[in-house]
Amino acid sequence: MKQMDDHAARSRPHRGAGTGRWWGALLILPSLTGFCLFFLLPFLGSLYYTFTQGVVALRFVGLANFTDLLSTPLFLLVVKNTLVFLAVGGLLLMVLSLAVSIISVKGDFLWQRWALLLPMVIPVASLSLGWNALWGEGGVVNRTLGLLGAGPVDFLRGGAAFPLMVALYLLKNVGYLSVILSGAIRALPTELRDSYVLDSNSETGYVFYILLPQLKGTLLFCGTVAIMNYFLMFRDIYALYGSNPPEELYMLQHFMNRNFYQLNYQHLSTAAFLTVLVMVILIGGGALLRRRWRYVE
Repeated sequence: MKQMDDHAARSRPHRGAGTGRWWGALLILPSLTGFCLFFLLPFLGSLYYTFTQGVVALRFVGLANFTDLLSTPLFLLVVKNTLVFLAVGGLLLMVLSLAVSIISVKGDFLWQRWALLLPMVIPVASLSLGWNALWGEGGVVNRTLGLLGAGPVDFLRGGAAFPLMVALYLLKNVGYLSVILSGAIRALPTELRDSYVLDSNSETGYVFYILLPQLKGTLLFCGTVAIMNYFLMFRDIYALYGSNPPEELYMLQHFMNRNFYQLNYQHLSTAAFLTVLVMVILIGGGALLRRRWRYVE
């Protein structure tokens, strides 16, 4: 009899279960509402403009906006600049961050790592003003060159504009990625390094054949962060150059701002759609690679 009563008590629905679910739904309602109003609906509206033409009287044109965008010289310049910057700056960032993380793990370099993180917390306007004070026409470098008898050099507008922006990109991101990588390296068993170095007497071989394969997932995450932070460099470029940067620093956001002011919502929406599509493919492909690596391991 007692067992039957216990079974009935367990099978009886709890009075607070339904109330708890309602409270959970109410708690996420503000965030869900904000997401729908400020992200989902604008995205759907932008998607609608991607396949239509016109400003007031819209008409469906299929993929015509894509072919028109891919034949626009400014958009092709954006694609070229993005690929070149990521091929140079992104690769340097990954290599430099990995080198800093390996060095910091070997010794006690805590304060140096935190010093590398400082550029991340400095406001963009302050960092851009400091960069201009260093490399501008009346900056510290040009004043030093003047004392040495050399003429002023337009570093920010001349051939040095691209290398200087890559240097600023590295300065802002090396600290963050090196902290992530050093944490991943410290999580690895020390026996792997000790046994490999003892057998082969090669630190380089340990890095290439043991360390890098173990860090595949972390390196994939850092690569994604490096790509995303490249697009954040628009803030620094805009603070230094406004709407007229050098040709090699013309970014996607410059292109979108130009089309927004010209009321060309078709180019604006199509470029945004292609950007989101490429990012989804990269992130999805990276996730699939990571799952495959785990399966192989």
